[in-house]
Amino acid sequence: MRSVAIVGGNLAGGRAVETLRQAGFDGRITLIGQEPWRPYERPPLSKEVLWNPANAPDNFFLQTEDWYNENRIDLRLDTRAEAIDLAAGGVRLSGGELVVADQVLLATGGHARKLNLAGADCANVHYLRTRDDAERMAVDLQAGARIVIVGMGVIGAEVAASAIKLGCDVTAVEPLAVPMERALGQRFGHWLGEEHRKRGVKTHFNRGVTGFKFVDGRVSAVEIDDGTLIECDAVIVGVGIVPATSLALDAGLAVNNGIIVDRQCRTSNPAVFAAGDVAEQDGFFGGRFRQETYQNAADQAQAAALAILGQEVDYCKPMWYWSDQFDLNIQFSGQIPVQAEVVLRGDMGSNAFVAFFLSGGTIEGLLAVNRASDMGIGKRLVERRAKAGAAQLGDPDVPLRELLKRAN
Repeated sequence: MRSVAIVGGNLAGGRAVETLRQAGFDGRITLIGQEPWRPYERPPLSKEVLWNPANAPDNFFLQTEDWYNENRIDLRLDTRAEAIDLAAGGVRLSGGELVVADQVLLATGGHARKLNLAGADCANVHYLRTRDDAERMAVDLQAGARIVIVGMGVIGAEVAASAIKLGCDVTAVEPLAVPMERALGQRFGHWLGEEHRKRGVKTHFNRGVTGFKFVDGRVSAVEIDDGTLIECDAVIVGVGIVPATSLALDAGLAVNNGIIVDRQCRTSNPAVFAAGDVAEQDGFFGGRFRQETYQNAADQAQAAALAILGQEVDYCKPMWYWSDQFDLNIQFSGQIPVQAEVVLRGDMGSNAFVAFFLSGGTIEGLLAVNRASDMGIGKRLVERRAKAGAAQLGDPDVPLRELLKRAN
């Protein structure tokens, strides 16, 4: 193998490039990205970049420009991949150029899902996916601005917290009963909703947006399905992403709710791999799904790079994510099983607690709020399908490390 092309100049693409070189691959590596920026960290987009768009965090970029030069990475930024040309053996760029590659990694991620409403593309309706998105959004997040957040998943909840920090008047509209319901469940979603309300976020749960009102070509109010009209200066939409599968579909690769990959991150064509938000993979607890998390994008990309080099890979991990909102560090690993037994360690009222989600005595999920040190061990309890009794899990005097030893 002499050459690898990676489509996607994002976290997954960047980690794959690093892994290829670290693993000793000395051939040509081409990284193709639609954004003008070299690979960067996306978590700061909903926080630090909004707070101070002129000064991105020091560790915002994965690597310095010199690193890519020193490691002979052919960066094709601000460039769109037009097609995976399997017959010609490479990736066809929008200008017609063929980037020859023996193996291709698709790390194309996804696009922000747009509202299906008139005016959803107005200048003051924002979707957060890229650095440019965040910088445009920051212009409208000024002290005193009336901001409506549509969708209170992770992105919506984080932007709501940032907008409050910046002095905005924030109203959130969410079709489900609580924020981050799919991630946290009803009980802990309700807790999070209360934390937002205490800090000034006005909330409308179990409500959908039915239309916009306009003044001078900008959205001036949001109408929701109970008839309420919420006046605003800007709208932030966080209703999920659509996986970017068009290259895979056009190349005849197997696609469902994402590009289908095996545990070697290989698609239905043995010369093409996929990783990150776009990849539909085996679920740790069964079934198949996409993981839209930072850690999966990084870990799966590394696994894909090693598989490209012919190393033995068996990638299948439980989900792990974190979210920082206000003074809350929220971390979750695993899943919340149907009819889960929930065991609490600590007091929810103190905003420093751990919740365990059990099925048949097996720890399948773990939520840690302002207890980051517990997540390091907690993730391993989930990965090992550890069993423990409610009395032990709920007792702060029983170290989690001790429970992990018993699971070995």
